[in-house]
Formats: sequence, C-alpha cells, structure tokens
Amino acid sequence: MANTSDNIISVVENLLYTVRHIYGGASPSATEREAYEAKKRIQQLCLSILRDIAGPAEYTILLAESCHESAALHLVTDLRVADVIGEDTKSLSDIAQEVNVDARYIGAAMNCLLRHGYFEEVQGFAYRVFKNNNMSSVLREKNPENLREAIGFICDDGFKAAAYLTEAARASLPKGAKYTPAPAALNLALGFEGSVFKHWEDPSHSRHGKRMGQAMKQLHQMANANVAVDFNWQALSSPLVDVGGGIGSLEMALTRAYPSSTLQYIIVDIPDTIKAARAIWESQPPNIRQSVSFVAGDFLAQTLDATGLPRGESTYLIRHVLHDWTDEQVVTILKNVRAAMVSPPLPTISRSQEGDDLFQPSDSDPAQARTPKLLLCEMILREDSGRFAYTTSIQVLALNNGIIRTEKDMHALLAQAGFRVVTTHTMRAVDTIIEAVPADV
Repeated sequence: MANTSDNIISVVENLLYTVRHIYGGASPSATEREAYEAKKRIQQLCLSILRDIAGPAEYTILLAESCHESAALHLVTDLRVADVIGEDTKSLSDIAQEVNVDARYIGAAMNCLLRHGYFEEVQGFAYRVFKNNNMSSVLREKNPENLREAIGFICDDGFKAAAYLTEAARASLPKGAKYTPAPAALNLALGFEGSVFKHWEDPSHSRHGKRMGQAMKQLHQMANANVAVDFNWQALSSPLVDVGGGIGSLEMALTRAYPSSTLQYIIVDIPDTIKAARAIWESQPPNIRQSVSFVAGDFLAQTLDATGLPRGESTYLIRHVLHDWTDEQVVTILKNVRAAMVSPPLPTISRSQEGDDLFQPSDSDPAQARTPKLLLCEMILREDSGRFAYTTSIQVLALNNGIIRTEKDMHALLAQAGFRVVTTHTMRAVDTIIEAVPADV
C-alpha cells in the first residue's frame, strides 16, 4: 500500500509540474510544440493516476465496460439528443417523446455521458432535466466542428468489425508454410468479400462510404489540423500528386492556408471519389479550383497503365492510405508509385472519356530535373503516442486488415519497394511525414 501511495504522489507531483509549466502564470513559457507534447504527457499521467487508484481489478473492468460508454455516446448522437435540447432545457420525458424512443434508454445513456462531462442536469442529480454545455456542443449538427459522422462511423461500422476481431485473428493463421490472406473482421461481421472500400461503392451501402468520408474529415480536423502549417509545403516542387487523395481535404486546407501559393495539385483516387471531389471543388472560387486537377485510378492495379498514376512528376504524396492495407498491399502501392515517379511523362495531352485531367510534361531541361520525392503522411505509432493512435490501430485492423505502423515498420516497407528514406518530419499532429526517394535514382 505504501509503494502505491508513493507512486500516486510522485505521478501527481509530475502532473502538477507539467500543468504549471504549460498553463501556469500570465505568460506561459512553453512553445506551441512543447504544449502539444505536454498535452499527451498530461493524458498519460492522468491515466496512470486512475490505474493506481482503481487497482488492477477495477481498472480492468472499467476498460472492458468502456464499450458501453461508447454505445451510450452513439445512441445519444444518433438520436440527435443535443439538437433536440438546443439552447433550452428539456426533461427526459420530453426528449424521449420527441425522438420517439423508450425514456429508459435515453436516461441510461445520459447517465453515462454526464459522468464524462457531457450535458448538465440543471436541477441536480435524478431530476432528469438537461441542457447542453461545451462538451455536448460537438454533438450538435449546426456546430461546424461537430463529430457526429465520426461517432457514427466508429460506433457503428467500427463496433461491428471489432466484435469479430477474435474470429478474424484465428482465420488469419498461416496455412502450412504459406500465408493465406484472410477476411477482415468486418467481412465476417457483415458477410461480404473483398475490401470495405469496394463494398461501400455499392449503391446499397454507399451511405456508409459517404459517412466514412465525412468521418475522416472530422477526425483529421481534430487530430491533424496543424499538418497544413507545421510542414513546409511551399518548398515542394509542383505539381504535388496526391495518391489516394480522396476529395482533396488536404488541398482544401493548403489553399486556405496559402491563398497566394502557386503549388498545383493532382488528386488521384477511385472514380466515385473523384466524381464527389469534382462536385465539391466546383463550388470553390476559380483561382482555387484552377490549382487542382483530378485523375481516376487504382493504386493497387497490376500494371502502371491501369493505375492511372501521373508519370514523371517531381513530388508524390501518399496520405492516410497505407494504414488501411496489409504489408503486401502496401508494397504493391509503393512499387506502383515508384514506377510512376521514375517513368517519363506521357507525351500527349488529352481528356479521357471519364473526364480525367491528363497533364503536359514540364518544359524544364531533363538534365536539370530534380530527383522525384515521395512524402508519406501517416499516423506513426510511438511509445509516447496518444490513446487515439492506439485505438485507431485496432479500428483499421478490424475494418480492412490494416494497421498503424511504427517508423521502423514504414522504413522496412519503403526499402522493400525500392525507396531510400531521406528524413522524417514530426508535427503537432498524430501524423508524421516521411520523405523518401527512389533508392537507385
């Protein structure tokens, strides 16, 4: 008992010192980068205090039952309880009547969330009259920083997939001397074959794909908002080919952060995603729209022609892609991108039947051409990574057999695909940028 008490006191003192250094006084001395790292440290120290106070048995059960708290968050979010309450106060019975569900479910869920600081019970415990607060504001649809789609994605598709993790793990055992790819946990949960991305392209499941796209936008805004300003994007050679670039969320952030930039972007993704991206970018001012071009492709295709990847450009980016795929698929993606990087540009300009923009090679002297550069912008697992990185690793594994990798893992995959790592850029974000070049160029 004495050792436990001493440890708790030591951790609390460490916590107080860190908090005072970052937040104390009229003019805190910490830099923005130090403050970002300190936030992760503070979270780890708070968890350490909780573990020591609760002890192994209670803490383990709390961890096991945390899925129920997430389910409560999903129920309240899906039923739009925060929007129903709005700027007023509302009783439990009024909320239940308006969303047309049994009041017991709302009540039990609200009890869980109140303990985490969401909502307020205005007349005290058990009076069952609620109002919104700063925490519950992220559940309100009109809030530009709301997390509704992210919560739905994590607590619906993510939950269903995670429930089959054990079955997927057993199915992934090597068969004899040869490893046989196994279905992901979500395949087992929902009974479909192939990647989740292909599954969600089907019109009957497209709402899940659309929700995932919005969820990724919300999650990256939460975890990676500083990527646009903490890396020197303006020093890159143009154009920047964004492989698997989705609807162009990064490009949208960069054009807003650097409105006078001359950097051009080429977004490459599957046809349905490119169609959605075009629709979004058409609403942008002409000067911003003209900085972005689109190509429909498939970075896992068997031939370079079939990938649709622009060839011979100076800068390529793979962002938030590789964690969704197995090591074998990652090496295929990287080899395809490398082949495009070292290939000469296509000699003609045309416009495909699908409306893809095809690009004219630059007029620069080939002898002066720079070595093509690859940027990998991915969540990297480190010892001091926050809780979000570790839980996301389970999520991507369950959804599509992906994984959040360590920096050592990423370096090994790059080497397998014929790249040499030049440097690594850390930021005030869960993402890290690894800069690499073709090893023999």
